[in-house]
Amino acid sequence: MPHFTEDNVQRIIINPFYAITVASQLTEEHEPAMGEAEWVRANTSLMEEMGAERWLRQLLDVLEGRSEAPDEPVNPYRAVNIDPLFATAHPALIERDMWIDVNVMQLRNMGAEGWLRQLLDVLNGDIVTAEEVGFAPPGGTFGYGTPGRSHPQRRRIKKRKKRHHR
Repeated sequence: MPHFTEDNVQRIIINPFYAITVASQLTEEHEPAMGEAEWVRANTSLMEEMGAERWLRQLLDVLEGRSEAPDEPVNPYRAVNIDPLFATAHPALIERDMWIDVNVMQLRNMGAEGWLRQLLDVLNGDIVTAEEVGFAPPGGTFGYGTPGRSHPQRRRIKKRKKRHHR
């Protein structure tokens, strides 16, 4: 029987995979230019200036590689290694506008900082699996990849490194 926790639902709603395919160059392993906390602070301020809807549209454009300036502050690549799974070609499961509308509401519910931290965790691979919510036997996919290529359990406790930037 399927079982969704509040955390599962939040990670599903925030996950941009359902609306877009992330540009493959953003999933390359790298040393992030800034720490996660710094990125969250910068984008909390940016979101307050721009408004949530405009910020979310810019985020999707950056993630899809449709932005003129990939080094802009909204780019989460600057703070985390985005899981290569997000660059897997797939049809969108929901329209961009629906993802944006739902996440504008989710931002109000969670607050910008909490939402941004959760986004970074999801992009770093902390996704909801079909197994986790009871939709599939162990090793099943939940809209990701193909059978036989999935990771049996993606949820993990993330070790955070303290980064000191000059």
